Amino acid sequence: MIPLRMVESDRDDFDEPVVELWRENEFVGMVFWDEEVAVLQVYTDADGDVFDLDLTDVFRVLGIAEAIVTPEEYRATDDDFGGPEFTLGGDAGDKPDDGWQKEQPATVALVGEFDPQAKTRSESGEGFFGRQVAFDFIARCNDLDLAAVEMEGFDFDGSVLKPRPTLVLAVALPGMNDWSVFRPAANALAQDTLSDWPARSSLVVAFVVKQPDGETFVA
Repeated sequence: MIPLRMVESDRDDFDEPVVELWRENEFVGMVFWDEEVAVLQVYTDADGDVFDLDLTDVFRVLGIAEAIVTPEEYRATDDDFGGPEFTLGGDAGDKPDDGWQKEQPATVALVGEFDPQAKTRSESGEGFFGRQVAFDFIARCNDLDLAAVEMEGFDFDGSVLKPRPTLVLAVALPGMNDWSVFRPAANALAQDTLSDWPARSSLVVAFVVKQPDGETFVA
């Protein structure tokens, strides 16, 4: 199927950005913020027929679109994911400290493997990974029964991180409460989303990872 593409726009009658959804030159619908919720509005095609859409592609674009249109005060916090957020401190290349040994073995394994591969880290310890490493990171999450539930893309020139507001994914899979279903679906969505992001060498990706017990941590 033809993948959906997003066009972010500002409209006079909306306080927040509006994300238009297109399939080639066909307008499919739009996502916008209405009082306290993000709303998806879907139209019919030029002949009045319904659109048949790839479900994985729909999940991909809706996660990004929701992140774009949601006002800051309504954005998810660590409590929304069922537990505290863990942040890994230190410079890129540092090994995790002893505190991580108290965490789940899968979490310790993931952090220990990918911590040295971060291209840079923020002052709070958030890691940023190159594109290919990011693919490997998601695959390893799947192997370790972890889920990549948030991704954010930046450009890194070696000293400065430049945010890219359209390169955002917050996984939302309503109805998928079974971890054995949610985890592979979330990681597949993350992989598909990353595949659609630019393949430039300056791209770096930050992750939030969810454990089976509902706790999340920043990689």
